Amino acid sequence: MTETSGRSIPCSVHLYLSRANISWGRIRIANQLALLNIFISASTVRNILNRPKPQKAPVSATTLKKTEEKTEIRSIPAWYPNHVWSIDTTIVLSWGLWPIYVFVTIDHFSRKVISVTPLEGPNSGWIIEALGNAIQKHSAPKHIISDQAKVFVGGAFAELLDNWNVKPRFGAIGKHGSISVTERVIKTLKYEWLKRVPIIKDFDHLTFLCKEFESWYNIWRPHMTLDGLRPDDVYYEKKPEKPKRDAKKVPCNIEHHRFQETRITGYRLKKAA
Repeated sequence: MTETSGRSIPCSVHLYLSRANISWGRIRIANQLALLNIFISASTVRNILNRPKPQKAPVSATTLKKTEEKTEIRSIPAWYPNHVWSIDTTIVLSWGLWPIYVFVTIDHFSRKVISVTPLEGPNSGWIIEALGNAIQKHSAPKHIISDQAKVFVGGAFAELLDNWNVKPRFGAIGKHGSISVTERVIKTLKYEWLKRVPIIKDFDHLTFLCKEFESWYNIWRPHMTLDGLRPDDVYYEKKPEKPKRDAKKVPCNIEHHRFQETRITGYRLKKAA
């Protein structure tokens, strides 16, 4: 991928991205190439990869996309960074046996992962500390959306939000999709990131993996909802220019970063770093 800029893009570039990221589809590969200033349409990527005739997978994907869009319409719209955050907790198993709670915070406007923090315990004290640290680092949002778990409706949590002048919003009790933005991030954390690690050894190991996840998700990974941009591009208002339709040559300034634990490689242009 470091050919001179005077040569046309070879098919092997698409195959390389596909093999290095086996869960990626044609649209995500096309979005990644666009971030590298290479214009290739999703249909062209499909033809180059020469995939077999699809069966029911595309129908399911389309149905899922429509469901997600309907969920977004019903949610509170976010008009700028730090306007609306959503939060949730999930459980990750250390050595496949011992549960460790993880607190996740995401900004709705940019889809930036504000915080992915392993907790010493599921009680309100640790959650309040994690959210307080996130607010101090990124400033307070106007709204915070959560489910109606006991910790999020308690007096201590309400006091924290009141101190920062944050308005709480709640999803439906026990309803999947009521905090869909955070739920999708948690699925990405578990199935695209942590699943690639053979064993999570201990709390410190999980903390390291979560920090690496924040970097990969915000800086390196193209996001479908953002039309192929990365969350930090939107959050910090540094959107790269879309490549022209005749931009079909491999640039010389492509930077890549290998995340050793998960064996995932991220790509970007050095001038946009």
